[in-house]
Amino acid sequence: MIHNIVASIGYRLNEYIKNSLSLSEEAVVISSLVDLKGNINPEIENKISIFLVNIEEERTSKNGYFQKSPGVNPQARMDIYLMFSAYFPNFNYMESLRYISLVIGFFQSNNTFTPSDTPLLSNSIDKLFLEYNNVSLEDIGKLWSNIGTNYVPSVCYKVKHIVFDGETISENISNIM
Repeated sequence: MIHNIVASIGYRLNEYIKNSLSLSEEAVVISSLVDLKGNINPEIENKISIFLVNIEEERTSKNGYFQKSPGVNPQARMDIYLMFSAYFPNFNYMESLRYISLVIGFFQSNNTFTPSDTPLLSNSIDKLFLEYNNVSLEDIGKLWSNIGTNYVPSVCYKVKHIVFDGETISENISNIM
């Protein structure tokens, strides 16, 4: 399910950036920034890279849940945190800021996603809600250290209330790039 959500959001963001900048090539890639050896992934150069930074259980909805069917596990509600980073090397810092501004602008006007407005989103997902996630300076330093690279312009969004009910989602999603 998470792969479907990330690919669906990435697809819409990619279309938005390509249309905004009149680009023919892809502007968004779903990928980590570095490989396991710490080398920069060449696919992310001059693009927005989307990657998962955290999965968190939504506990407030669990507290109010009364089991309707004994012997059946209750639904799990998760929040995922997605990082959108702009890696533009060779002194192209201003372009990275331009792309990050486009990401923020996109989510400012598109903070909910449904199967009817998001072509790749699974029909088993009713609605996704996204909100900006503040990351403190201390935490951002730790995060980028754990990623294994220097900071690049980035923004983090929380995708809220993803429901896992034990059903398998098996849609295969093609890569954006």
